[in-house]
Amino acid sequence: MTNKRRILGVLATAVVVAAVAVGASACDFLFSYTEVTAPIGTYGEIGVRVQKTHYNCTLSSMDDYEFAWKNVQILGLTEWEEVGPDLYERWFQVSLSEVGEGYLIVSKDCTKEGYQEAVLPITVLGPDVGGIWEQASGGAYPLDVASDGTIESVAGPAAYVGGTLFIGGVTVELPAEIPGDIAEGRLFFTTTDAGDVLPLLVVTDGAFVRFDHLIGDPS
Repeated sequence: MTNKRRILGVLATAVVVAAVAVGASACDFLFSYTEVTAPIGTYGEIGVRVQKTHYNCTLSSMDDYEFAWKNVQILGLTEWEEVGPDLYERWFQVSLSEVGEGYLIVSKDCTKEGYQEAVLPITVLGPDVGGIWEQASGGAYPLDVASDGTIESVAGPAAYVGGTLFIGGVTVELPAEIPGDIAEGRLFFTTTDAGDVLPLLVVTDGAFVRFDHLIGDPS
């Protein structure tokens, strides 16, 4: 990708920046990285481009292109933008959420050429010393948040049942799944004037799951 407005912040220091294209007779798929390898909690942007190569494309909408991911949390995404003749671009705001081998996949299934996909490999490493996961685990909230409330945290033994987290005397429903078996962890949250608990971040052994983007723009 060459769009200079999309410098990838934290990710840019952690991975090799290079575009990769997967060619086929129907579409060319391109990512802004050849691969992503970075510690858990790393966040930034990943760009995807689709070059349509058929004059009469049977996919009537860019919404017909589908995405799947693993070990990555999608914090937000842009609308498709046509940046050249039959060349479309979209950006994902991502956070590396679970240690292990993951991916971001773009795919399509059309009547002319059938199924086609491109896979961006994503390797989520364990926490780095002094990094974002380690800061959060130690009790320091490592992100900005669009909230006027006080940020609090609780830590210790935890239980996660049916989308509800029980930890440190706090009970809160989480709008996104926490991966893995949770025995203990730390929850960062803020409280509304009405007394509602708004989760901001959950950190467990091997997981870093954000909710701040549901309150305001992700940092």
